[in-house]
Amino acid sequence: MGIFLGAFDYFVKGGPCMWPLLLCSFGAIAIGVERYLYYKKAISGEEFALKFSTMMNEFKIDEAKEYAAGCPGEVAKMAKDILTIEEDMGSRLESIVYAKADRIIDELEQHINYLSVIIGLAPMLGLLGTITGMISSFNALNERAQNPMAVTAGIGEALITTVFGLCIAIMGMCIHAYLTGKIKTESLNVYEVSSTLSDIIQAKNTKEKK
Repeated sequence: MGIFLGAFDYFVKGGPCMWPLLLCSFGAIAIGVERYLYYKKAISGEEFALKFSTMMNEFKIDEAKEYAAGCPGEVAKMAKDILTIEEDMGSRLESIVYAKADRIIDELEQHINYLSVIIGLAPMLGLLGTITGMISSFNALNERAQNPMAVTAGIGEALITTVFGLCIAIMGMCIHAYLTGKIKTESLNVYEVSSTLSDIIQAKNTKEKK
């Protein structure tokens, strides 16, 4: 309880800029949690991409289709949906496959731009709190005789917002690095599976026409 009251006291001393900084911290955490839960459900993983591509390259298309149907994630679903199409898509095949791939990557990148905004905004809000705190300090110089503690209070406000803004930015950068790493890895898996699907299905259709 004492820790909570102490933290609240520091928060109040930070001044009005602490409220938007608090919203930024909640936003960064919310985006990180939401994306983590989404990736846990949506990412098929490198193991799936490698095994599926191996099966397709060996022309074990039915086995690859069953394997994709039994695996979680959006890439596995895309592979299953493409292999389920019975008709010969001809020249449309590559466009269809890569349109689905781009849609998956777009879903993976959702909300990441908001996190980037928070990372840039938090230090700026901290700097704004610094400036307003220093302005309060300079204004208090004229009142030193009546209230000598007003100067130190303004400096304290400036320091608190600066530290809080930097902490939020550092936390946001760590979350951003983790999420972008996941996106990059899964993007490679998406394009590997897409390329394999396009090449092998076209080769299969050409072979059947001969």
